[in-house]
Amino acid sequence: MKKNLSITIAAILAIGAPAMVNAQLSFTATIGGVPSVAGATLETFNGPMPSFLTLSGFAAIETGPTFGLLDGGAYASPYFSGSTAAYFGESPNTGSDSTKFVAVASGGTATMTFPAPERYFGLLIGSIDVGNTLNFYDSANNLIGAVTGNQILAASSALPGDTGPQGTAYVNITSTTPFSKVVATFASPSFEFDDVAYAQTVPEPSSLVLAGLGGLATLLAFRRRSK
Repeated sequence: MKKNLSITIAAILAIGAPAMVNAQLSFTATIGGVPSVAGATLETFNGPMPSFLTLSGFAAIETGPTFGLLDGGAYASPYFSGSTAAYFGESPNTGSDSTKFVAVASGGTATMTFPAPERYFGLLIGSIDVGNTLNFYDSANNLIGAVTGNQILAASSALPGDTGPQGTAYVNITSTTPFSKVVATFASPSFEFDDVAYAQTVPEPSSLVLAGLGGLATLLAFRRRSK
């Protein structure tokens, strides 16, 4: 009976589990989306180089909306649609990002090292490519998980490499383990992102998770009464 109960409990908890889970990370990717954590620290890269960002190799802060070359790799600015630009105070509200953004080409990395451990990270990724990768590290520099362009494309239904509205998505990532560093790398042909958000807190549980926990409590109460 204990085995059957364990299977039932696992099934109920799975109801509220995130659709996409990578190791200790869960995420959503939405075309035209915004950060899922209210009060997160926001960075648009439009001012001086932020202190938490380190660029190495073939990586740079570029300015849209034109296409460009970085070590022979073509990059294009992210595309604003939905509520993203308004949330970050970017311009234009709809169209190619004409402000500063980060571009990473082959052999380059963009490393974001935070002043304190975080549990939430969001960013706008443009012309999403399968080879785009975000690696997350804890304070001891251990890799705790990664989110890839292939996963983001599947979650958002975005079109790979599309430079228009169907190729850019806002990605919200939460971690069960605090992370101190996020490293953006790419395989082909480039990785462009803007409008980063980060926070030490995570979103409130969804109503689906609460419903699953309520079902678990009901099941346990029923089993106690039936003994």
